Amino acid sequence: MNRSTFLRVATGAVAATVGVALLAACGGEEAADGAKPSATADGAKADGATPDSATPDKAKAAFTVTHVGGPTTVLEVAGLRILLDPTFDAPKKYKSGLEKIQAPAVGADGIGAIDAVLLSHDQHDDNLDDKGRELLAKVPVVLSTPGAHKRLGDHVTGMKAWATHELTTSTGSLTVTAVPALHGPDGVDRGADGEVTGFVLSGKGVPTTYISGDNASVKVAKEVGDRVRKEIGPIDTAVLFAGAARTPAILDNAPLTLTSKNAALVAKDLDPRKVVPVHTDSWNIYSEDLASLVKAFRAQGIDGKLVDLAPDGAEKDLS
Repeated sequence: MNRSTFLRVATGAVAATVGVALLAACGGEEAADGAKPSATADGAKADGATPDSATPDKAKAAFTVTHVGGPTTVLEVAGLRILLDPTFDAPKKYKSGLEKIQAPAVGADGIGAIDAVLLSHDQHDDNLDDKGRELLAKVPVVLSTPGAHKRLGDHVTGMKAWATHELTTSTGSLTVTAVPALHGPDGVDRGADGEVTGFVLSGKGVPTTYISGDNASVKVAKEVGDRVRKEIGPIDTAVLFAGAARTPAILDNAPLTLTSKNAALVAKDLDPRKVVPVHTDSWNIYSEDLASLVKAFRAQGIDGKLVDLAPDGAEKDLS
């Protein structure tokens, strides 16, 4: 990674977000049912998805990431294009109190074909906004929480913690495992408003990838990492939702996503080859930014793992 470039981008992010009011937040927690990762999600399609884009050429393509803004990110792996938490609205205020302050780097009409959406949760605008909701109907597979299935309908597959769903590739399959996440301090229970999930991608020829979702707990991430390493294998890449989202109205302004310090602690424990930082820009809820993330990772001696990921819509190679 070009550290000077990353720092320059991070510093710009600080200037862009100074003085923004923290009016609202997102939510999430889980309830692991103790099932092994071989379990099947309730309502999951047994035969997975067979996307048109899974051609032999694409199956050999490099592992890439494209950051659109906020949590919205495209991962291309095993010939599949996987979209995380779609948010494509222009800057606006929402009834919830959330405010989008930066336009997406790429619009929903320019994102291209998507084979699957991994939606950490649907309750909050910063993880699923209006145009993001419209996009879901155009994607063959949408994986999220059981609550999202109830609210959004049968097109969304609800996954309990440690349930799996198979996506068919040109050379085999990619396994998506739902993993626990906690959208607030350890020990809290926010009920339905806090239901959220993380994900792990794995399979033959697939770099094992942990996607934290809106998780704020180092303990939960460590437990996920321990089980993944034991039952699947080493974690190659971690996509961490950071930004320390806060709002005075929820849990006394406690961080609802990973702080920079905690993101660095998670990364040090999981020890992935690469860390992809997202969810630090484009909304009014963040109390920390890329600059503080770089500082925290440097303090742990692991800043070399960070991927330079400005929300610019540019494809970055992770292979």
